[in-house]
This record gives sequence, C-alpha cells and structure tokens, in this order.
Amino acid sequence: MKTVLVPIKGSTKADILFTGFFKGEKNLNPIKKIEPLFAKVFEAAIKKERFTGKAQDSFTLFHPSNRLASEVIVLGLGEKKDLKPAVLRKIAGRIVEIASVKKANKVRVVLDTFLSDSLEAKEATPIFVETMNLAAYRFLRYKTTGKAELPKFPDVIELAFVDKKDAAELKPVVSRAEKIARAVIKARDLNNEPANVINPPRLAEESRMLAKEKGLRCKVLGLAELKKLGMNGILAVNRGSITPPALIILEHGEQYKENGTVCVVGKGVTFDTGGISIKPPKGMEEMKFDKSGAIAVIVTMGLVADLKLPLHVVGLAPCVENNVANDPQRPGDIIKMYNGKTVEVINTDAEGRLILADALSYCKEYKPDAIIDLATLTGLCHLTFGDKTSAILGNDQKLIDAVREAGEKTGERCWQLPLWDDYADAIKGNHSDINNTGDGYAGTITATMFLKEFVPVKTPWVHLDIAGTAYLGKNRYDCPKGATGFGVRLLAEVLSSWSSESFSK
Repeated sequence: MKTVLVPIKGSTKADILFTGFFKGEKNLNPIKKIEPLFAKVFEAAIKKERFTGKAQDSFTLFHPSNRLASEVIVLGLGEKKDLKPAVLRKIAGRIVEIASVKKANKVRVVLDTFLSDSLEAKEATPIFVETMNLAAYRFLRYKTTGKAELPKFPDVIELAFVDKKDAAELKPVVSRAEKIARAVIKARDLNNEPANVINPPRLAEESRMLAKEKGLRCKVLGLAELKKLGMNGILAVNRGSITPPALIILEHGEQYKENGTVCVVGKGVTFDTGGISIKPPKGMEEMKFDKSGAIAVIVTMGLVADLKLPLHVVGLAPCVENNVANDPQRPGDIIKMYNGKTVEVINTDAEGRLILADALSYCKEYKPDAIIDLATLTGLCHLTFGDKTSAILGNDQKLIDAVREAGEKTGERCWQLPLWDDYADAIKGNHSDINNTGDGYAGTITATMFLKEFVPVKTPWVHLDIAGTAYLGKNRYDCPKGATGFGVRLLAEVLSSWSSESFSK
C-alpha cells in the first residue's frame, strides 16, 4: 500500500472519498467545498436526523457526477472532545476494512475532517499511515488455494489536505511512519513463520543479512562461545534440541556513546514445548510466537538504523529451542549462570527467564545507561491483561514512566506492576541461590524478580511482559490473527525520545 499526501482536490478521481463528521457539528462548509453535489444530499440527511455523527455511524452516497470520488462516505466521529489517538486508530482500520469490502484501489481520506483541537495533523498523520498499512497486512506465504476469497486492499491511500502547505510539512512525518509500519510488518512476517522454518541459526542468518543491509554491527555467539563464556542458562534450555542456540548481538551508533547507550534484550524461544514440564497440546502451536521479544529487538535495530538515531543502541537476542529431543534439562537441575549465581530448575517451562538472565548479565560489557527487555514470559500476564496491554516492571521509575508514555503515544500500552522486595522470598533457593519459579502466585512479578538478579548493578532497567500482546487469537482492526509485531513501535519511540539525563546513573 502506497501513502500519498495530496491537496484536497487531488490529481485524479478516487474510488472512495472518506470524511469525518463530529456529533453536533453545524458547519457543513468543508463538505460543501469538497463535494457540492454530495453536500446537498448530506445536508438533507442531517436535517432529517438520518445521520447525526455519532461514533460508528456512517453515511454513504454513490454518484458518478461527484468530482473527487464516485462514492463518498462520511464517518461519525462522536463528540469532538472524545477524539483520542486510540479512537482514530480504530477509524483508520475501519476505513481499510470498508475499502476492502468495496474492492477500492484508490482511496482518498480528507484528513482535515478527522482533527480536533487536541489531535492535530502532526499526530493524526502517523496514526493513519501506520494503522492503515498494518490493517492491510496478511501473512500469505504458504497459501496455495483460496486466494480469490482473500481481501482486496487499496493500492493507494491519499491523505488529503485543504492547505497545500500542511501537506508539504508532513512529508517527513509520513516517511517516518512508513518506515515504522514496514518494520512492524517485517516483525509480523518473521514471527508468523513456523518453527520448522525459523530456528536459532536461521534467526542469526536473518540478523546478519539485516546488519549488512542497514549498516549494523553483528556478532553471533554460537555453541562454542556460549560454553566458553559460561552462559549456562541459554545452554541448559537448549539441551533438549539438536538445533544449536545463538546469542545474537546487533549494534548501532557506537560513535554516539556520549549521547547514551541503551541495551534492548528480547527472548527468542523459536519453539517452546515446555521441555520435560511439557505443555498441554491445546494451543501449543502458538508457541512459535515465543520468539516475539527477540524478533522485536532484531527488527527494531534495523529501524533504529533507518531512522538514523544519534544513540548507541545494542540489541541482544538469546535464541533457543526448548525441546525434548536430545538430552533436556530436568526439574531439579542446578545451573551456574553467566554472572556466577546458581539456579535450581523447578519447572523447565520457565525457560525464558533463564536465557534472558544470561543476556541481561552480558549487557555489562556495554556499560549501558539503561536496559529494556521484552519477553512472552508468563501465561499469568496473558490471563491478567488479555491482549490489551503488556505488564511493565523495573527498578527505575523515570525509565518506567518514559516507556509507559511511549506506549500511550504508539498504542502499545503498558501497565505497571509492583516489584517490591517482599516478592524475592518466593524465588529464594534451598540448594541454590534462587529458583527459576516462585510459589505459584504473582507469577509475572516473581519472574521479573528472577530477572532482576541478573541486571548489572545500578543500571536502570525495565522489563516488558508481552505474553498477551505479542499475538492475537482473533482478528483486530489493525492486525489479523497471529503475530502483532508488538514492541517495535514502542522501542522506536523510546529510543527516538531518548535523553540520558532523564534517567538515574
């Protein structure tokens, strides 16, 4: 899908023209200027209260004599005071859905009519660009039949403005939003790939290709290097697989160290059987999405390069397959981790924290000003929040607030849970320093308490549990069933807004 900024009259006639209309709106002049013929019919409908502008309402007229598009659709926006980014995202997704049903190739959206005093063009434009591109996403690589029944999405979306100057000023905004949308789509594609295609070596190869394309530094620690370093958390989880593990490290902007260094870490379990503590068969096919954190980190590193951020960013993706085919770790095994602490494995299905622990410890090599990690870590987080928000926990409130603010701005919301020292008792070990699971309660918190043991001392750190937001069990306005690409937009916003002075050292 191509996004184009145009003056209101555009260049050629579109298939559909969309405008917005607020509940209680009295001024019909914008619509009269846009489509005089349509405006007469619409004004009559307003007077007869056939259309009021309430949310989810719509009014449609098809007439070949319309100047800008044969079909004009007015979407009710509800009260102007209630127009928020979350509402606009759903509207953008709805536009794509309507255009798809009507098989429209070229769609023109009069963006001026979707703005309010609190939601200006600079904020609304990337919402439309990102959401409309993402709403048109489908993973079809393995479809060989039934393609005729698949949705037909528009080829061109025109964002139209009354003022030509507005369109010119927003070109960089559109360009940035398109880069972000492409990155999210890349993340979705990689994450939707099955485990017989994407495994740790394949992810390492994808990372090398990305690094070459984007000018990143790439280092992959394989089996021999992991053994030499004593990264036994990663090694223990991967013991049950005949496929070797990898710690993928991508680096951008070493020359910008003076502006700050941020490490982003993502859990990469390319498939999770649960190990000896095996998962029930129902829903196990979704465990290909247990690599969501790693995918988000890898793709974000490419996006960071595209956006040319003046910041030193290091992405670490520990990648394994948690299987039972070789010589798997057992409940009761004790592991000495990279940072020297010992862990008793109570449950082999609590594997993500083991691989993250080694990667978090390794971050000390880069002396980061902050660390952010993402992981599909706990089923309890999914049960608590569904797919509406991710859990956020950490040791630095300023960093937590910055990530939460970025989440609100991008629509990738986070909700803070406590990380009080009281919870540490739940993972205290008997024959080891700590256990890899707690007592069955507050699992999202105790899992994060485990990770905290491996964060370099005095380093601001935030953990995002994306177990519920990384993939969907049913279609959503901006994403079909499957991987969402969660975390890419959030990380891009955090890193773009970075100021090392904002966080404690």
